[in-house]
Amino acid sequence: MFDKNKKIRFKGRMLRELNNKIFNRDGHTCIIRGCGRYILPDVKFHHEPCGSNKEDKIERGCLLCDHCHYIRHHGRDGLEEIKQQCVEYLSNLYPKDWLEIKG
Repeated sequence: MFDKNKKIRFKGRMLRELNNKIFNRDGHTCIIRGCGRYILPDVKFHHEPCGSNKEDKIERGCLLCDHCHYIRHHGRDGLEEIKQQCVEYLSNLYPKDWLEIKG
């Protein structure tokens, strides 16, 4: 039987292809307003939501520079702002895919 709660997780070639699609979509730059730092292609994209709910889907990935990525995962100041910007960015690109998470 199909488990609808199973998370999509890629490895190897499929993960690299997804990473490349996200880099191309985001123009190789951090998506946080006021940042926009260039991100080298060997950096892995950020999952939103992160943690145990993350999935390897284009609708759930965006580019964050090292600084913004660190704040999103470990910071106190700015964490919620970066999280909100990630959610807004992705939900604007993929509105129907984000209804389940936001709503």
